[in-house]
Amino acid sequence: MAKRYPSTKSPFAVVDLGSSRFACLIAEIGTDGMPSLLGQAIHAAEGIRQGEITDMARFSTTLGRVVEAAESNAGMTIDSLHIVTPAGQPRLCEQLAEISIGSQIIGRRDIRRLVEKQQEQTSQPGFVVCQRQTREYLIDGLGQIANPLSMTGQKLGLAYHDLMMAQTSHNNFCEAVQQNHLKAGQVYHSAAAAGLSCLTEDERELGTLIIDFGGGTTSFALYSEDKLCHVGSIKMGGQNITRDIAKMLSIPTNDAERLKAVEGSVLPEMATSLALGQSNFPASGDNFVLSKSIFDRDMLTLVTGQTIERAFLSDIIRTRLEEILEMIDQQLSQAGMRPAPCYNLAITGGASQLTGLQDFVSGYWGKPVAMKVPQILFAADSQISGGSFAAVIGMAMFVQRLEETRPQDPTTRYAGTGLWARLRLWFKHNL
Repeated sequence: MAKRYPSTKSPFAVVDLGSSRFACLIAEIGTDGMPSLLGQAIHAAEGIRQGEITDMARFSTTLGRVVEAAESNAGMTIDSLHIVTPAGQPRLCEQLAEISIGSQIIGRRDIRRLVEKQQEQTSQPGFVVCQRQTREYLIDGLGQIANPLSMTGQKLGLAYHDLMMAQTSHNNFCEAVQQNHLKAGQVYHSAAAAGLSCLTEDERELGTLIIDFGGGTTSFALYSEDKLCHVGSIKMGGQNITRDIAKMLSIPTNDAERLKAVEGSVLPEMATSLALGQSNFPASGDNFVLSKSIFDRDMLTLVTGQTIERAFLSDIIRTRLEEILEMIDQQLSQAGMRPAPCYNLAITGGASQLTGLQDFVSGYWGKPVAMKVPQILFAADSQISGGSFAAVIGMAMFVQRLEETRPQDPTTRYAGTGLWARLRLWFKHNL
C-alpha cells in the first residue's frame, strides 16, 4: 500500500538539505491553493558531504537547530518534516501495470483493479519510491489514452514513472528527522523540485532541462509534456570549484571562496572581445560583478602576496564546470535521452550566481540558456526568492500538489466495520 503523508491542511515544514547550508521553511496552503510562507531559517550544513550524511550526530543536531529556528520565526511548532535533497542515486524508472478485461466495456471497477495492481508493484531492490507519476493508459498496447472509461479491449494497462532513491539514504534522512521527534514526510529530488518553482507550465510542457548548481552537488531534471522525464545528480558543485582554487593557488579555502565570488568568472575571451569593440558583461541574472576591469590579463594579488592573471583563475573554474556539464551529457546518454541541446535549457541554484555562468553554459552547448529564479513565497512581513531557494520553494509547491492529487483510500473512506459498512465497501469495489 502506498505511504500516506501528513495532511497539508495544517501548516507543514520542508527543508532543503544542501551541502553548504540547510534551508527550512514553514508554510500553509492559502485560500488560493498556493503555499503561503509562515516562517523560515537557514543554518550552515554539518555532518553532510556531497548530499550524503557523513556524521549522523552532527547532521541530526544541525537539522534540529534549523527546524527550531524556523519554528521560532513562525511562532509555532510542527510535527512533520518534508525533505528535498539531490542525494540517494536518484533515478526515474518506467513501469507498467496491466490487467485482462476480456473484451468487456471498461468500467470504474476495472480502473480500480488496475490501480490496485499498480500499488502492489514494488520498487527495485535497494531503492524506495519517492513519487509515482502516471503517464498514460494503454489498451492492447495502444497508448496516449487519458480516460479509458467505456472503451473496449483485451488488456488495460497503466504506464507510469517511479522516482526512486537509495533505501539507505532515505532511511538515514528519515532517522535524523525522527531523532528530532518529528514525523518524516515526503522525500523529493532537488532539481525536480526546482523545476516546479522555476519553470512555467509551458516550459515544462515543451521540454526543458533545468540544472540546479549547488554547493556539493549539481542536480538536473528534464520535464516534457508537463511531466518529469529524467533526473540525475552529480557529486560536484561550487565547493569543488572553491577547493580547486585553494589547491592550485595554495591559499586557504575561505580565501578561495571569496576570490571565486568577487574576482572569479567564466566570461569568454574578454580581452579579445573588448579589442573588437564587443561587450561581454555578464548576462542579466548574475549576482556577482568583477571588482575591477574585465581584461583576461589583469593581475590579481592573492592573500599570500603572489600575483596571477585573471585568466588563470578563470581557467581553474572553467575546467571544473566543463567536467560537470560533460557528466550531465554522459548521464543523459546512458539513460537513452537526447543530448542536452535538444531541449530548452535553464539553470538555477546558489552556485549559478557565478559571473558569466549563464553565457558559459550557453556557449558550451551552443544554445541559449535561461537563468531562472523561483516564484516568490510571501508572508505577512517578509518573502523569500532567489536561486538559492529554488529547491525548498519547489518542495513546498510539491507538497501542495500532494494535497490536490492524493486519492482517497477506498478501504478507509467509509467508517465502521458493521454489515452495512461492508456492503457499502463491496458495492464501491464491484459496481
